[in-house]
Amino acid sequence: MSSINHNRLQIEKSSYLIRHEHNPVHWMPYGPEALQKAQDENKPIFLSIGYSGSHWCSVMNEESFEDKNIATFLNENFISIKVDKEELPDLDQYFQLASQVMNGRGGWPLNAFLTPEFLPFFIGTYFPKTAVKDTPSFLEVIKNLDQAFKDDLVTVLANAKDLTEAISQDPKITERVEFEGHYPAPAGILNAIKNYQDNDHGGYGTEPKFPQFAFYEWAIEHMLEGMIPEEEGGHIIKSIENMLMGGLYDHARGGVHRYAVSNDWKVPHFEKMLYDQAGLLKMLSKASLIYPSPLVFDAIIQTLDYLKVEMLSDEGYFFAGQDSDSEGVQGLYFTFTKNEFIDALIDFDENLTDKMDTILKWFDITEKGNFERDLNVISLNIKYKEEYYSPEGWNDVRAVRQALAEARKMRIPPATDSKGVASWNFQIVSALVDVVQYCKVDSIALQASELLNQTTASIHKAFIKQIDGKSKIITSTTREGHLPLFENYVMFCECQFRFYEISGNKTFKESGDKTIDYIMKEFFDEGKFMTRPLSFSDSHKYKNIHTPIFDQNYKSSLAVFTGLLRKWKHLEEGQERLNSVVKTVDILTHLSLQNPLMFGETLRSLSYPDEAYREITIPLKWLKDHIFSKFYPHFSVRFALNFTEEDNENWKIKTYEEVELQGTTLKEFEDIFDVKSTN
Repeated sequence: MSSINHNRLQIEKSSYLIRHEHNPVHWMPYGPEALQKAQDENKPIFLSIGYSGSHWCSVMNEESFEDKNIATFLNENFISIKVDKEELPDLDQYFQLASQVMNGRGGWPLNAFLTPEFLPFFIGTYFPKTAVKDTPSFLEVIKNLDQAFKDDLVTVLANAKDLTEAISQDPKITERVEFEGHYPAPAGILNAIKNYQDNDHGGYGTEPKFPQFAFYEWAIEHMLEGMIPEEEGGHIIKSIENMLMGGLYDHARGGVHRYAVSNDWKVPHFEKMLYDQAGLLKMLSKASLIYPSPLVFDAIIQTLDYLKVEMLSDEGYFFAGQDSDSEGVQGLYFTFTKNEFIDALIDFDENLTDKMDTILKWFDITEKGNFERDLNVISLNIKYKEEYYSPEGWNDVRAVRQALAEARKMRIPPATDSKGVASWNFQIVSALVDVVQYCKVDSIALQASELLNQTTASIHKAFIKQIDGKSKIITSTTREGHLPLFENYVMFCECQFRFYEISGNKTFKESGDKTIDYIMKEFFDEGKFMTRPLSFSDSHKYKNIHTPIFDQNYKSSLAVFTGLLRKWKHLEEGQERLNSVVKTVDILTHLSLQNPLMFGETLRSLSYPDEAYREITIPLKWLKDHIFSKFYPHFSVRFALNFTEEDNENWKIKTYEEVELQGTTLKEFEDIFDVKSTN
């Protein structure tokens, strides 16, 4: 439509925005045109942020944005802007922080009401069409805010000013945590949060339960180092086991849903996000070293297959995610009535009929179900694990999973958000490297390696663009014109170093080093890292704020970068870079210790003291001759690998300060790590 007074989302590429193109709301995409219209007409802005996979975004779309009365009121009194959070993550982070300041929580859909100057004066998340208990209806909300803007503008502007100033505040330490040494020992941290353990079902706290992959990855890393007592380590394994047996894990296809709405992990919120699959693979690849069970190995195999078959684009990058709803119903694609479950098994293999009662017991399938409309979310009942952990029992479990996967092929699947998101793709690359390095099952490592080789160049092509003669990382494949963002460069930097460590190709190491340099020059200012480059601080009406620090359900790029600076300190400017971020490390240290569960990636970045890090330099020919792969699982995350092209077998292991060990033969190196040659 040519008129500015109509819905303007038809020209957008984002599937989330396109989903709203037929709303009667006169949506506009974020940009200068919409902002100028708000000022020209002196109308407040209604900014609605969401993403394709969100169930509640879909609910609010159907309830409110399709409603003509609501749309008429919005069109007459507001300038309505619709944003896909994955296209503009820095804008989303800004208003999520505003929501945290105003309400103590955030989420999606995020609905912000702004002055014509783009200053927030009221923010909420989901509003129902009809008032529920203490929550007003959406129509009531917009009518009240319209009246406030027209009749009490002074108060509105004062609220906007106060909220904007609060958002702009840098993270501060309100309470310093006393401890000895560089950082508290992992055992002490786990002991401090022991009261939050769910001793029945694993995990911590109550529903909703997020998988907190970075936190569990941190715990596993230190279990491998022998730093976690048996009791605390047992709870970590129990938690992972319950996640994989529960409905959080997609038993039929692999991969995980975003979070569980039940304490026992059985009922999830069904959307599947790419970054969660990266977190899952990183956690499981290391967990397989201390808990080498079929549950773990099959989860890795299935998830790798899921990524290749369902999440890989023709262009070679990975899709952003998949919706929770199909045919307008949440979870319908993933769940089965008892009869549907039985039919799926019989259609797949009639021999399963003789074992049906046992299988129904194992998978907790009942007439009543454990979800809506007598549906069963597929899960394994942990009470019977001794039965199905037998070789025969696990073969039956695999057969059931295959049967359900076949049955689902006859259903209408949830929509896939086909956009590529740069930082999430870079996280997948790093995760695939972890599988190659840490998984001792050769066929699984090969599966990950093949997927890595298939996609790495394509991911680079999709997200690294030449702009004004310089290489720039774009945020998504559906919106190329946005600014460089801290998160994108950090996750790219991490995957470059990780790829170097398994390939020995020095181009990746040089790329990682240059990216660190770019980040320090472009994003670092007065002891803090900003979301977008300093040179672009005034390029948008929302302020350039410090990068997010929390990583409860999505790992913090600030924590990742801090870890990179510490691990790669031996690079030419490494010490100088670390000296620059002393304030950042201090803030992360004390904030993370106030609530460790919300800072999993920070724990990974700060737990090791400086003297624990090692640089291992070996001949590149060891890698090329395929005699080095047996060493990989022995290398902790605190080891930085370095390769030389000299025609000898000289090797050395260095601390930050000095050479600790060195030798001239592979045999000497094998003896250090107690790895025997098979050649």
